[in-house]
This record gives sequence, structure tokens and C-alpha cells, in this order.
Amino acid sequence: MPDFPIHQKLIKGWPLWLSFFLAWLWVAACRPAPVANEQAMADKWQQHRWQVYNDTVWPTLARQVRTGDMVLRLGSDITSEMLRQMNLTDKRYSHCGIASKEGDSIFVYHAIGGEFNPDQKIKREPLFSFAHPADNKSVAIYRPRSGSGQRIADTAAAYHRRGIPFDMQFDYATEDRFYCAEYVAKTLIRGLSDSGWLQFSVQGRLRYIAVDNLFHNRLMAPIYHAQY
Repeated sequence: MPDFPIHQKLIKGWPLWLSFFLAWLWVAACRPAPVANEQAMADKWQQHRWQVYNDTVWPTLARQVRTGDMVLRLGSDITSEMLRQMNLTDKRYSHCGIASKEGDSIFVYHAIGGEFNPDQKIKREPLFSFAHPADNKSVAIYRPRSGSGQRIADTAAAYHRRGIPFDMQFDYATEDRFYCAEYVAKTLIRGLSDSGWLQFSVQGRLRYIAVDNLFHNRLMAPIYHAQY
């Protein structure tokens, strides 16, 4: 009788296919499913991030922010990754808005398009959800050194009431549509009656306002930053 291969020697006399099948069952039973294990680790990490946000980041954010502050965030989706690459000096943030304390609540006025804002109009969103870790990885507060916070917030709210839609062409020259950095820039200029601080980014023939143009200038003072 010819000698059996090693995998068939394990169960002598059994068909080769059955030896393979039983060996596969043994291996599968002895190691955890990689997909399920990776998903469990991802869920655990997400729960940790949410706890950090709820227990530490959000209380500090709510305590530090003032009316008229600029609030920045870094989103976790591919669109945010593309937008932050438009920053030429500092790629930490992909989006921005203007904070406003109204009664017992804190809101952020910001221009956003896509699935996050189906009607495409300037959005008034609670600060808690604006920076939430379900869709974001970091948040920051920058404050105009001039101290005209209420005028800035009033300007942001006035644009919001007009229902100005998002500018998919990213054209700073238009006044009937705003992209996110354009909206904040024009709100600050009008609220402060000062445009001398603003600088544009240039790539090839494209001239635009990027998020980093709004906080890398003489106008803004850093107040708070958190990653989660």
C-alpha cells in the first residue's frame, strides 16, 4: 500500500477530500473570524471616541466658545479629506462656521452642500452635532481679536435668513451663493467692517479662499483645539 500524505495520515483510510474538509473546519474553529473581530475593535474605538467627546471635549468646547467665534472641524469622510488638501499652509481643518449663543443653546452657522444638507442652504446647527465624532475627528475655536462677536453672529444669521444656497462652483465673486470658507470670510468682513486681513490661496489659475486663509492671519487668535 502506498504511503498516505501527511494530511491524510491524520485520519487513515478516510477519503482525501474528507481529510481536507475536516482540517478546514478545525482551522476555522480555532481562529476568530477576522471581519467580525475587526468590526468589534472598530466599534470599541468609536465608543471610546464618543465617550471622550461627551465627557471632555464637548464640556470644554461649550465653556470656551463665545458668540462670533469661528469654529473649525476636520470631517472623517472623503469630501473633507479633499477639502483640507485645498489648504496650502495648514491642513488640520476641512470646514468652518460662526458660533452663536442663543438662549441656553449654542449654534453654528455654516455653508455646506451634499448629503449633510439636502436643501443646500446656509445651515444653523447645534454646536454639539457640528463637531460630533460620528462624522468628525477634531474641532477648534478661533476668535477675532477685535471683539465684535455679536455683530459677526448677527451677520451670519442675516445671511442664514436669506436662505443663500451652497456655491458648487466655489466662485468668490458671486453674492447669491457661498461655499463654506467664502461664507465665513464675507461674514467676518461685513461684521468687522474690515477686509484688509484677508488673503487668497492660488493654485494655477484658481484663486479661492481656503479654510486656512481664515485662521492663519492677524485677525484670529487660537482659543481651543481637540482631536478625538
